[in-house]
Amino acid sequence: IKDLFAEWLTEHAPDRAKRVLNRLKMMRDGRLYDAQWGARMRGKGVDADLLAKRFELATKRLGLNEARSVDAARRTDLFRVPPKAGDQLALFE
Repeated sequence: IKDLFAEWLTEHAPDRAKRVLNRLKMMRDGRLYDAQWGARMRGKGVDADLLAKRFELATKRLGLNEARSVDAARRTDLFRVPPKAGDQLALFE
């Protein structure tokens, strides 16, 4: 998928593609992809640590790390029968 991502990035952000790809390589010992289990979804170094900290702060600010009660997760009263085909406006009622 690294090649697909590089192609997409070059097409959609040509002015930043080289910089982004180089930063990714810096976090992966000079490679865009690391096949080693547990390492492929994590980077190393200062940039990787900074991104991890930013992600942690954002999830905390948005309340995404809070435990949810089991009862709230299993509420079925929030579901309803989907509207008939072609009646998409009913989704907003």
